[in-house]
Amino acid sequence: MSLWTIFKAGVVLDLYWIKNNRAAFITELLWPYMILGLILGAGYVFGNPAHLSRNLGVKVNPITYFVASTTVAFSCMAAMWGVSGSILFLRWVGVLPYVVLAPHRFSATLVLSYIPRYLLGAVIQLLEFTPIILMAEGLELGLVKLGVLAVAQIVGMLPLLGFSALLAALIIIYREETNFLNWLNPLILLLSGVFYPVYFLPYWARLVAAALPSTYTVELARLAALMGSPKLAPMTALIGVLAAMTVVYNMVAMAFMGAGERRAMRKGAI
Repeated sequence: MSLWTIFKAGVVLDLYWIKNNRAAFITELLWPYMILGLILGAGYVFGNPAHLSRNLGVKVNPITYFVASTTVAFSCMAAMWGVSGSILFLRWVGVLPYVVLAPHRFSATLVLSYIPRYLLGAVIQLLEFTPIILMAEGLELGLVKLGVLAVAQIVGMLPLLGFSALLAALIIIYREETNFLNWLNPLILLLSGVFYPVYFLPYWARLVAAALPSTYTVELARLAALMGSPKLAPMTALIGVLAAMTVVYNMVAMAFMGAGERRAMRKGAI
């Protein structure tokens, strides 16, 4: 079985999931709008766009700003659940030992089979929010900002996959059975600056945020929310940081995943 076969299997799995779970798929389409509506509704009830621009120090369209935050937030949660959370699902349905004993490394199987789902979800989210951004920003500027969001989604995926695989390794090593991702996901999003800019956080939280790839993905996406065309220099710097994190997190994840597999099989803990 080649790595390409694993990737194609992920594509087929996602297409059949959509075909056989249409109600859940429609709910996924509506969910980002519900979250965006809640955030914007609360913002207009308790404040106004001028307050947001004053707090951020730049003139910003609140719709584009929170669309960028929403798309990245859902991508981060999807990556962590799609890779790390799949360990729990495979264990609960009783097929984890068979997946671990497959010819390829378990980490490669988890990541490659998930990539099609991530890309499909990112494309769907961008298409969902395209009309809103074009109405808020105009055709030309709106397309530029959609392009920046697409870059953030794709480039930000690479270190997130390694980070999620590292969490998956820890789940295997410590035989974690609880849905700890339910509380870990919101915490990571908070520290990544999805809800509040990172510089509003305490010093210790900013140190943690600096080690999270989602922090730089959020910042890259939010460049699209700034008035006028996004600056090339900050984008290049953020992409460079994400590229470095891609190498580091994926190397560490591969090492830990291998150690986790061997330890789990020696103890019969899978």
